[in-house]
Amino acid sequence: MIFLLSRINGCEKNPSLSNIRRLRSVLMNIFYIGLVVLVGIVATGLFLRFILSSSGKSNEVFEAIDGTKFSRKQDLNEYEFLYERLRCLYEDNLSANQRNKNVNLGLSLSFIQQLRADGFSNLNSLISNKEQFKKLSNLFELSEMSSNLD
Repeated sequence: MIFLLSRINGCEKNPSLSNIRRLRSVLMNIFYIGLVVLVGIVATGLFLRFILSSSGKSNEVFEAIDGTKFSRKQDLNEYEFLYERLRCLYEDNLSANQRNKNVNLGLSLSFIQQLRADGFSNLNSLISNKEQFKKLSNLFELSEMSSNLD
């Protein structure tokens, strides 16, 4: 310490009391700066931990029948309602019961076939199925959902 003090003042022999005080002042300043930096780092770490931990608590995940995940229970219920309602449109082996269900949905089998596989390659076929598209659109209405869930 005396060596450091003598180097600061430029004299090699007998450091005076003022030099010791000056060195002590410099060391205290360094200590205070280090303390402020340390407190800042700790406070930042605690703040980030708080933010990350509180955001993780609200992320409850709801999983549908097919594995699709939702953050809200209402979204899950709506998805499962529509999934059950429209699932018969995309099943490969349609039994007589499923064909009756498609008819009950109001959609023709030729429209379902075009929807699933062929698509609507020209404007005429798209326009000619206007009523079928309206019926399909109505199937996405959720107004019947509350009565079906009860």
